[in-house]
This record gives sequence, structure tokens and C-alpha cells, in this order.
Amino acid sequence: MQKKLLKITAIVLGSVLILIVLLNIGFSLWLKYKLPDYLKTKTPYEITYQSLNVEILSGSISANQIEVKTKQPNNLEVLALEGSLGNLNISRLDIIEFLKNNQIEANSIKLTNPNLKIRLAKPKEEKNKKNPIPFTIKNIEIEKGNIEIHKPDNTKLFSANNLNIDLKNLSLNQNPNELPFALDSYKISANQFYAQIGEIYSLNSSELKTVNGELIINNFELKPLIDFKNWEQNFKTQKTFFDIKSKSISFNDLVFNKKKLSFKNAQVVDPIFILQNRDNKVVKSNKEKSNFNIDFENFDIKNGQFSILKSNGKKSLSLVKFNANLKEFVMNEDTSKNKIPFTYKDYKVSGNQFFYDAGKYYNMDLSSFEMSSQNIDLKNFKLKPKVSRAEFVRMIPMENDLFDISANRIQFSGINWKFENDKPNIRLKNAKLTNVDANIFRSKIPKDNPKEKLLYSKLLRTIKFPLVVENLNLIQSKLVYEEDTPDSNGPGKVIFTHFNMDVENLNSNKQKGANTKVPIVINCKFMDASPMKVNWNFNTADMRDNFTIAGTINDLPAVDINPFIKPYLNVSATGTITSLNFDFKGNNDIMNGKFKITHKDLKVSLLDKKTREKKKFLSAVVNLVVRKDSKQFPESVDVYVERNKERSFFNLFWKGIEDGLKKTLISINVDKVKENVEDVKETVKETKKKIKEAKREIKNNRLKKKEAQS
Repeated sequence: MQKKLLKITAIVLGSVLILIVLLNIGFSLWLKYKLPDYLKTKTPYEITYQSLNVEILSGSISANQIEVKTKQPNNLEVLALEGSLGNLNISRLDIIEFLKNNQIEANSIKLTNPNLKIRLAKPKEEKNKKNPIPFTIKNIEIEKGNIEIHKPDNTKLFSANNLNIDLKNLSLNQNPNELPFALDSYKISANQFYAQIGEIYSLNSSELKTVNGELIINNFELKPLIDFKNWEQNFKTQKTFFDIKSKSISFNDLVFNKKKLSFKNAQVVDPIFILQNRDNKVVKSNKEKSNFNIDFENFDIKNGQFSILKSNGKKSLSLVKFNANLKEFVMNEDTSKNKIPFTYKDYKVSGNQFFYDAGKYYNMDLSSFEMSSQNIDLKNFKLKPKVSRAEFVRMIPMENDLFDISANRIQFSGINWKFENDKPNIRLKNAKLTNVDANIFRSKIPKDNPKEKLLYSKLLRTIKFPLVVENLNLIQSKLVYEEDTPDSNGPGKVIFTHFNMDVENLNSNKQKGANTKVPIVINCKFMDASPMKVNWNFNTADMRDNFTIAGTINDLPAVDINPFIKPYLNVSATGTITSLNFDFKGNNDIMNGKFKITHKDLKVSLLDKKTREKKKFLSAVVNLVVRKDSKQFPESVDVYVERNKERSFFNLFWKGIEDGLKKTLISINVDKVKENVEDVKETVKETKKKIKEAKREIKNNRLKKKEAQS
């Protein structure tokens, strides 16, 4: 019984296998002889070929000398094909899916000498319904192809001449937040390559090829398809409009994954980057952020040019030439959560002829610069006004400073910065500024600015993150401050040349337990004539903003302070101030301290406030008093000034100097002169009265004598 059951089972299974084989052979023969009729009647294409070979068991199809043409080229509902193929080879094709749904699912496809024009079908209008991926093919190979792909409106989407492609394990992706495809390996070469990227840009290349695993793109262009005005009106969620060219771009070990793009080395040669920004605000987009990862070991830009344009086409930033290198760059889901959404190991950037439009009043220039993660070196820095002083005064709504600053070199070294709790933490070992030439002009003609001018300790505290500059050095520089008032005859001027300043521990008082004291030492020539030394100290942790500032000026020709005292004190001087000493302390409210000068051959001229002419009599009397008191000058005078919080620290400092000058050089003597002048006036008045009385008495005596004689 058991043997009989086994025999029956074997017969049944054998019969089934034979039936399957017969059905496969029959279906294969049917496809071979009926497929032409099926293609002719059941597909929207007219397809002819010289030979066709179908292997139903392996799902392989091969054909040669194929011609294809769309039956109804004006029907936008179907994909349109026109052209020819030398050979077509498909392996492991799902023939049922192809015949039933016109969907190609295969392991591999090879096209030899394809010369095709393809027009995509019009997308289906059903809302929230994605169009199916037109094919699922793991491996694609194309030899010597000339292919064009167009949108339904005949806008070119892709084209390439002499196209050769070998893609392994390709998978397409419809997730807009990821890369559109992934693959394991690739080889490609093409001429006159073109691909539309989104609605705004196209990617162009005269030649594209892979050589020993390196992808090389020659004469690369990311080119706008529309003009800036069109983009500005219709793409309001975007801030920047791009136009990029490069002589060549190359990548080593380029890897595509749905969520990752990586490469070992990249090099961009002779690129030209032009970016144009809209003036109006960007409309917030509801589009989700992309979450794919990017990483690369080494990225080089050689001999690049860079420009950012305003909406009107004028440059806001430009760089005539630059080179850049970035190492071990990573941007992924983890880094995207940080304030800076990427990490890197190191970078280097160098460039020439940098220009920046720094707003309404200034332009900034650099002749060259070098930057790395540890150091910054800027050469021939310039911050220049766009307008004249008169224009600036007319333009500003209230009083403000106009700066004109240059520096031969600015260097930052030992840069160490990171983010902690979404805030930067910056530490700088050295900052060195060499041959700075700074001119600061302020006009008192516009109305006062009511905003409080913070003292430097408080100003540093307003920085919201930890900042420490261990050493700041200003070397062989020149500082000029000029101030013009409606009453002054030209601006008052204070000049410091051969200016050297050393600052330690410049900080923002944001690191617990750290030293917050800031000592400053200044050595310079005051009014480009006399040695000057200053010691200035403050503490950023002091909420009352206490400070001390003390210094000496020696062998100062009095004529050199005339540009400062003449417009404000209506005084000019000659001779020599042999020493000037000040020792002040203050806070956010007041400043007081000691002030002393000694002089030699000092002469003072008092000037008429309106005409600026010398008051000869008063000046003569003043100089008599000055000469008389020159050896009896007070040891020092007490200075006390209240701070106007709408003025800067330097305004407070110079108010102290002015108070000292008045009390030692001018006001005491002028007061004495006034007292003497009043005495003289009384004496003259009394003398005139007595002379008048004497004349009257003489006259009366003469009359009496005459009467007596008669």
C-alpha cells in the first residue's frame, strides 16, 4: 500500500512538473511569436526590431535594431518615446507586471547605442497621490547613448551625448526629504550633459566621466532657468538666488545612499560663485527639513571667485580670488540639533581683494587674508565712509560717530571656540593690530542721542556668551578724535601717534571663578609731540563699573594742544608744558582725582568767542599773572566731574582733563585777571572822577581870579 502511494505521488508530481515546463515553453513560444502583435495592439508605441529572444524561465529578453515611436505623440497622458536602440538586454524581467501594468521590474538592463527622445507623462491630478516609480531596475548599463528627456510641456529635463553608464544596485526614492536615489557603485561618461534641478536651476557640463573611481565634471554650471525678478516674485520662501560655474569638479570615492552622501576627496577648480539676495523678508515654509547625512574627508576649492549681490544687482560682498580647504566635514541628524548644524576637524581659507558693503555709511576692504580654525590674519584692512562728513551730518537723525579706520595687519591666534547650552564659548590667546590709523569724527550739530553710552566694563558684560581675549595688542598706531560744535570754528582735535596698547584678560564676565580684572597699559605720543603713559584698570564683574585711569604727559609744546583747547576754551597757548599728570578714579556716575601741570615760558591768549581774535589787554594781564605764578603753581588740583550718560567714557575722561586745565592754567588766572581788571577799572574810574573834579576846581579858580581882577 505504501509503495503504491509513493508511486502515485511521483506520477502526480512528475505530471505537474511536465505541465509547468510545457506551459513555460508554450508561453515562451507565444511571447516570441505573439509579442509583436501585443506590442502593436496593446501598447501606445509602434515598436519594430530585427530579432527578439525571450527566455521565460530566466525572465531574460534580448533584441536588436529596435525602432520605437509613440502612436499618439500629442497624448500627454502616456510616456512618449521616439528613437532607436542598437541592442536591448533585460535579465529577470517580471513579464506579467510589464504586460499587465506597463511597469518594468528587472534585475538588470543594458542599452547599446540608444538614440532616444523621451517625453514624460502628465502627472495624475489625484490629490496626495504619488506617481509610481516608472521602473525598478537594480543594474543599468548604457553604451554610447544620446538621450533627451522632456517634461509634458516639452521643457528639457535631461540630455546627454555619448552617454556611458554602469550603475550597480540602483534604487529610486520618492521621499522628498532624502536623496532621490541610492546605489552601490557607478561608472559614467558623457558629453554635453544637462539636467534640470527643481524648477529654478539646471546642471550643465561639457564633459562628465569617471576615471579610476574618481568622478570628474568639466565646465560645470549650476545655471538659473529664470531671471532674478521672476524668482523673487514666485519663490518667496527662498532667500538666495544662485549662479555657479567651475572649470572642473572632481570627487573620489563618491557614495550615494538614500540618507547619505559621502566622498573621500573633492576638488573644485576656478569656480565663480554669484549669489543674489532678496531685500524683502523670506516667507516661512512649512516644508520639512531634509534629514540625509553628508560627510567627506577633504574638500578643496582652488582659485575661486565669490560675489553676493543685492536685489538691485550691486555688490554687497566680493572676493576676487580665494582658496579653501575643509577636513572631515559631517552633517547628520545628530549635528542638525546643534546651533551649528555640522562638525569639522579643520579648515583653511585664504583670499585676495575682499570687499564688503557694510551698510548705509561704510565699505570694508582687505587686500588679503588667511583663516584657519586656530588663526586669522588680515592684511590692509580698511573701513571707509561712503559719504563726506557734511553728508553724514545731514543724514543722521541724532549725533553719532563717523569712523575712518585702516590697519596694515590684524592677527588673531590661539582661537578656541565651542558651543555650550546653545551659546558660543570663545577664547582667544592673542589679538594683535599693527599700524592702525583710526579717525573718529563727531558733530554736535545733530540733536543729542538719548541712549546711554555704556562704560567698557558694562559693555563687555552685555555680551551674552563667555568671551576671553588673553592678550590684545595695538602696535605703532594712530588715533585721532575730532569733535565739531555749532559754536566752534572748526573741529577740536586730539591726536595720539606711535600708539601702543597692551590689554590683558578682556572678558565678558561669563565664566564662573575666572579672573575678571582688565589692566590696560598705553604708551604713545600725545598730539604727535609728547611722550604719554596711561594705566587704566576696570573689572567686568564690578556692577558699579568702578575704574581708575592715571598717566603722564611730558615736554608738551603748548601750541600742540591748541587744536583741542582753542575751539572749546577760546584760548591759545605758546611755550612748553613740561609735565602734565592725572590720577583719576570713577564709576558710572562721577570721576574725580588729582591733576597737575608744570610749565616753562607759557603764554596764554584769550580769544573773542565770536571773532576768535585775540583780546590783547586781557591776554597781557593773564600772561603777567601766569609769569608771576609760574613758580608758585599749586602742587595739584582736585578734579570732579559728573558723568553725562549720553556721552562715552572718553568724553568723561576729557572733561576731567578740561576741568584740570581750567583750574591750573586758565580759570584761576582768568579769575585773577578779572579781579585785577575790576580793580583797575575802579581805579581808573576814581582817577577820572578826581581829574574831572580837579579840572572843575581849576576852572572855578580861574573864574574867581578873573572876577577879582575885574
